[in-house]
Amino acid sequence: MTLSREEVERIVSAVETMEASLGVLADKQSLSRDEYMTDRAARDIVERRFVKLTEAALDIARTLAQHERGPQPDSNPAVMIALGDVGVLNDATMKKMTQAARFRNVLAHTYGDAINDDDVYNALQDLDRYRDFLFAVREYLDDSGVLT
Repeated sequence: MTLSREEVERIVSAVETMEASLGVLADKQSLSRDEYMTDRAARDIVERRFVKLTEAALDIARTLAQHERGPQPDSNPAVMIALGDVGVLNDATMKKMTQAARFRNVLAHTYGDAINDDDVYNALQDLDRYRDFLFAVREYLDDSGVLT
């Protein structure tokens, strides 16, 4: 079964959002920990981009999980687990993206001093989980022929 035109457009749009956010975050990786901690504007940008990046990944995951399984899982982490269950993500990427989904929930639902800036800075230094996710999605789409 192929993806509908709307599903493909949704995935493409989400990939573009992820790539744009990854670009911004990659630029911020050059900040030292001290620079990051003292620059409120940079922290705001990084936090917001992580939310957008992960929401786009979740949108892709929901679209593919629904395509493969039907009803969507109840939570953001469960969506990533579902992609592992259907073979879109390997175990390592599934676990990392499940953590990313939880991280997004923290960033989206907390503010001010409740956000652990060290955790965000550490995540900023490790963007590979998102790149691995995009690679796995592309490989799935290429291998399964769902775009044809």
